[in-house]
Order: sequence, then structure tokens, then C-alpha cells
Amino acid sequence: MSKKMPKFETEEEFAKFVEEHDMADYKDDLEEIRDVKINISKQTKTMISLRVYPYLLEEIKQIAAKKHMPYQSLIQQWLAEKINEEKKAAS
Repeated sequence: MSKKMPKFETEEEFAKFVEEHDMADYKDDLEEIRDVKINISKQTKTMISLRVYPYLLEEIKQIAAKKHMPYQSLIQQWLAEKINEEKKAAS
């Protein structure tokens, strides 16, 4: 039987609790969330440097142009989608 999740007054309290505890111990008290959409534009972003083959970058740019979006945003979208797929597969 899993433990009961305590009540939190602030998001900071909740964040600290999550960092310090194994959420698997509270699995029966957690509800499943599906299709979470994150508004990435409001989050702080970190710049990375990534080496890719020129032909891949060209293909990405072409796909992004067809979708009328910057290629960097498309890459970010693909990364988020793949992470969600991996999380679903792991659970």
C-alpha cells in the first residue's frame, strides 16, 4: 500500500517534497495526467550547441518552412514529443 500525499501550501513546498521523496511511494494517491501541453514560450530556455549533418539541417528547415515555423521551434517540438513518448513507454 502506498503512502498518502500531504497537502501543500505553496508550489515551493510541493517542489521541495518531490525533490526529496520517491513518488513511487505515493503512486496510489497520484492521478494520471494525459496529454500535458507545456507553454514553452513562457519558460526560461537554455541555449545549446548541437552539431548535425548539413543534409539533416536542410531537411529540418524544409519541413519547418512547410509548417510555417522556425526550424529551431520545430526541433524543440520534436524533442518535447519524443520525451513524452519515452516517458509513456517507460511507465
